[in-house]
Order: sequence, then structure tokens, then C-alpha cells
Amino acid sequence: MPISADQAREIAGGFLEMSHALGSYRFCNWSRLTKSQRQGLENAEWDMLNYSSSFVTAAAGIALADIERDLSEIATTTAEAKKAVATIKEVKNVMKVAAALIQLGGAIASRNPAAISRAAANAAKTAKKATDRRTP
Repeated sequence: MPISADQAREIAGGFLEMSHALGSYRFCNWSRLTKSQRQGLENAEWDMLNYSSSFVTAAAGIALADIERDLSEIATTTAEAKKAVATIKEVKNVMKVAAALIQLGGAIASRNPAAISRAAANAAKTAKKATDRRTP
């Protein structure tokens, strides 16, 4: 069943917030990041922003198998990832979280319910693992 425009905006909002979180991380840590790390974070930031835009545009065409569970899982995952990015000290862990969210965005864009579920679970696991590894 296709998701509603409101539900697509909710998913898009989560990806937009992740884009902002990555941008904030990049600027707050600018002096300790290498040029390559800054570029990687900026690329991930743009990927999140582009997914956000595409989810709003494709709202009527995105279908999820178990809509309530999938939407809840996506919302929880993006919120956990945003929180993780705000607390992680090591850029490699921020990049892992960003990569997992990019995979989730790709899965949503592919409209493959099984891939969405796997990617959401992986992104949540990656965010938790990265947060657990953060330095005090």
C-alpha cells in the first residue's frame, strides 16, 4: 500500500534532520577534521538532503509492506541516528552512521519492503554501536 503524502513528509523530515545533523557535526568539528573527512561528511549531508527531497516528490509511489511498523522503524532509526551524530566523537563512527542512513534511503527509494526492513535494522544497530563506542 502506498504511503500518504503526510507519511512521506515525515520520512523526508527525518532525512532532512540527519542532513542538518551531519552539517552541524562537520562545522562544529571543522578544525579537527581532515579535508577528506569534511568532504565525506558533506557528501553524506547532500545524500540525506537529496533523499529527503525525493521522498516528498515520490510520496504516492512508495509502498511499504507493514506500513505502521515500517514507518515507526524508519522514524525511530533516523531519530537514533541523529542523536548518535550529536554525541559521537570519532568521525569514522559518524561516517558509519551516515553510510547506514544512505543505505536506508536507497532501500526506501527502491520501494523494496525487505530491503527497507534490513536497512533500518542495520542503521539502528550501527547508530547504537557507534554511540556505545563514543569517548566520554
